[in-house]
Amino acid sequence: MDAKLSVIIPVYNSEAYLRQTLASVLAQTYENLEVLAIDDGSPDGSLAICREFAQKDARLQVFHKENGGVSSARNFGLERAKGEYIAFLDGDDCIDPEMYAVMISVLEETGADLVDCRVVKERSYTPQPYEKGTVEVSSKPLEYLSKKGYFIDSSLNKVYRRELIGATRFDESISYSEDKLFVTEVIFKAKKMALVSNVFYHYIQHGDSLSWQDTAAVWQGNFQVHERIYRRLQADGVTGPVLDSAFRGYVRSIIALLRYDIKHRLEEEYNRTLKAHKDILKRFLKVTPLPLGKKLEYLTYTISYGLASFVHYHAKRRRS
Repeated sequence: MDAKLSVIIPVYNSEAYLRQTLASVLAQTYENLEVLAIDDGSPDGSLAICREFAQKDARLQVFHKENGGVSSARNFGLERAKGEYIAFLDGDDCIDPEMYAVMISVLEETGADLVDCRVVKERSYTPQPYEKGTVEVSSKPLEYLSKKGYFIDSSLNKVYRRELIGATRFDESISYSEDKLFVTEVIFKAKKMALVSNVFYHYIQHGDSLSWQDTAAVWQGNFQVHERIYRRLQADGVTGPVLDSAFRGYVRSIIALLRYDIKHRLEEEYNRTLKAHKDILKRFLKVTPLPLGKKLEYLTYTISYGLASFVHYHAKRRRS
């Protein structure tokens, strides 16, 4: 009989953290699960660790593929998962023992299409003592896209009905924020979504994680995701706080491109980006309430490369 829950873990160069990650998922009080560890061409000892754990617990299946990135590994897992429910876990994070038992019971009791829990960011795993939390359910899941405190953007702190995900996959061409795009596309299809107040997911922060990298691909990916989400909401006639939140994310992704260009002295790229988006930046500054300091900061990026360089590059270098 197939397991009811499939947990997909992309693994890449995680040997320093992987044992704790695998131990945390295999220690779940919800035992009717399969764990798919997808080694994405790791050059370190990650694959050997996965195989070591698989010898001790038959619920762990280990796959090895050529390196293609985290989205490729997650999609690889989705194609092979057999469970009625799907969850994702990163190879250097941890989850508390009650996570999947509680969240699946919420899905079954409420009929929700997906359920989300709270997340804690920390340097090392510290389990949270379990106490029964509160549950919130909405028949308007899109409204949760602007909700704070629940890491709605993340694919990791959720359990999904397999039929909700359907053919939706992670965009393998995007290097950053691909999580947010996947989750938003799934929520667009959902009829009901639940939130549990428990902190179950432990996002372990390391200096070598992708989110700490400062590359053109990262910020271009971030921009592409926020633009696509904003345009999709516009096209679907969504208004109010959800669209406002998406608009802010879209504009901040443009500012992030400009900030990167200033930092790395890419004047031509800066000028192209500013020319393409200047009207949107002006509208944002006109209609969006902002603290004066933040408004002035954004404004300096919208006038010229020279001014932005003076404020955000040369002045900072002199202070340092």
